[in-house]
Amino acid sequence: MEGGIRPGSRRRGRAVRKGTYVIFVVFFVLPLLVTGCRSDNGSPEYFYHEAKIDTVEFAITDKVPPQVNAIIHGTLPDACTEIDSVNQEIQYQTFIVTITTRRPLHEVCAQTVTPFQVTIPLAVEGLPAGVYTVNVNGVTETFELETGTPIPAQ
Repeated sequence: MEGGIRPGSRRRGRAVRKGTYVIFVVFFVLPLLVTGCRSDNGSPEYFYHEAKIDTVEFAITDKVPPQVNAIIHGTLPDACTEIDSVNQEIQYQTFIVTITTRRPLHEVCAQTVTPFQVTIPLAVEGLPAGVYTVNVNGVTETFELETGTPIPAQ
């Protein structure tokens, strides 16, 4: 034996390392690859983002009480992105509307900008007459309620 190394010991060390590598791949890497692209409910995972908004317009009815619809125009960045949710809340005299999109994480998509339009009835019941601001993902516009809107009797 030279220097305390037995002949053939290097080969056994490589075989052990190779076996360890195979065990690592089989038990740790493959399960991540198989489950990594699925959520708990089995559907593909998505990337969520706020929609890009271009314009906000209003359609106000002549009815009493008036109804106000926000007509929102925007663009989606590719063919796979879709509107996921539309939420609104009111803080003082400002309606805050959030439109989110979702896109599958592991999809290859055509990079075509696609316009969209969403019409949202604003919750104006019980509001007094006045000027109101609507903020949709950072784009703001105002409208005026000329008469207050009573709260409907239940």
